[in-house]
Amino acid sequence: SGLETLASIMRMNVGIHVIMMTAYATVADAVSAIKKGAFDYLVKPIKQDQVEYVLERAFRLISLEKENLELKRQIQNNFSFGEIIGHSSAMRTILEKIAKVAVLDSTVLIIGESGTGKELMAKEVHKRSSRRDGPFIAINCAALPEELLTGALFGFERGAFTGAMKTTAGCFEEAEGGTLFLDEMGDMSPKLQSSMLRVLQEKEFSRVGSYKVKKADFRLITATNKNLEEEVKAGRFREDLYYRLNVVPIHLPPLRQRNEDIPLLVNHFIGKVKRRIKSEVETCDSQTMRILTKHYWKGNCRELENVIENILVVKQKGSISHEDLPDYIKEAKITSGENAENIPTIKPYNIEKTDFEKKYILQAYEMCEGNVSKIAELTGIQRSNLYLKLKKYGVI
Repeated sequence: SGLETLASIMRMNVGIHVIMMTAYATVADAVSAIKKGAFDYLVKPIKQDQVEYVLERAFRLISLEKENLELKRQIQNNFSFGEIIGHSSAMRTILEKIAKVAVLDSTVLIIGESGTGKELMAKEVHKRSSRRDGPFIAINCAALPEELLTGALFGFERGAFTGAMKTTAGCFEEAEGGTLFLDEMGDMSPKLQSSMLRVLQEKEFSRVGSYKVKKADFRLITATNKNLEEEVKAGRFREDLYYRLNVVPIHLPPLRQRNEDIPLLVNHFIGKVKRRIKSEVETCDSQTMRILTKHYWKGNCRELENVIENILVVKQKGSISHEDLPDYIKEAKITSGENAENIPTIKPYNIEKTDFEKKYILQAYEMCEGNVSKIAELTGIQRSNLYLKLKKYGVI
């Protein structure tokens, strides 16, 4: 039957738009056809203008679907890089550098404050490298004392030291064919720095308690929140090791220096957290977004994500408002030298909200070059509401 044929077509390619025609139509058949994926259902005898109208609608839908796919691709390219979110000039420069560096096998040194996403960057380099099918092994050099860190990196033979109950492979072996990420490299002890230098120079190592030499086959990415040049001058970090690590340096700016990325990050974290805890919160209101954008964020992206998660654990629906923010953020909303006379709270809330919304809509309109579909996708505003707002502010 026609319905069975439709079902077969849908199984072959859900991207095909099927228009069904019949001389023996029933309401039940029409409903069934639409449910099975038919674009439309025409009853014979069919007039030419009916066919033209349905085809026009179908072509319009196909065009819109292509536009949406292209939009998603552009948003992916322009506002995110895997899990890395940002469209500020600083982040664009970094992402361009990562794209170039990833295909090489060079050692990378990522410098940035705690919470800026150094491990996230390292993972993205790995995912885009020729070693992406190999393991990504990460270890924090500040989390373990020297002896334990040595064993964790080099591995050890049974009986090599007290507590070594069985032979264990270290990170150098586990990372074979992949990427080894050493976080907080600046906290490594001088003795271990010397051992690390030999591994990088000779491309080989031995487990603790063994003389058997093993080949080191991994890409090294290190990260630090310290200024290693200053550490070298102070005699706390080996200069020769520093030059081995600093082949391709990537400096991650603190969140307060790229606050134009904060609205994107807020919405990203809301989406990420709500999927995990089943919250129905969609976004935050304009006043709250402005406060979050102005906040100093000592803990950077990690702190912002924690704040969003703490709010969503308590708040199950609606939008995040000023009242939902932690007290320390409410009290610290005058930051970065902002003077009291510049605080926008001198205006009534509804006026301030309107001003922010207008600026937000205009910025999105310019960014998307007037493409309403792109604006709706970027902002998360429904098209019907978006048209009203564009008219309200005299954009269209």
